[in-house]
Amino acid sequence: MKKYLLSGLACISLLIALSGCEREVQSVEWYKEHDAERMEVVLECKADADRLNKTQNCINAKQANRELIQSRNKP
Repeated sequence: MKKYLLSGLACISLLIALSGCEREVQSVEWYKEHDAERMEVVLECKADADRLNKTQNCINAKQANRELIQSRNKP
């Protein structure tokens, strides 16, 4: 019985620890002001598109990237 209880507590602890690994959601404006972080997120999203592309950080980082590219291309 004690063995199962310890195993259960270990699993719960692992799940809690893993849930804290996700990035804080940043806005499009924030990503526009933080080039290195924006590019890091964009690259991560491309590397694991199936899992990450629908996350708010991927959406915001890609939108910031598009807006910056568009603003640079305007005459």
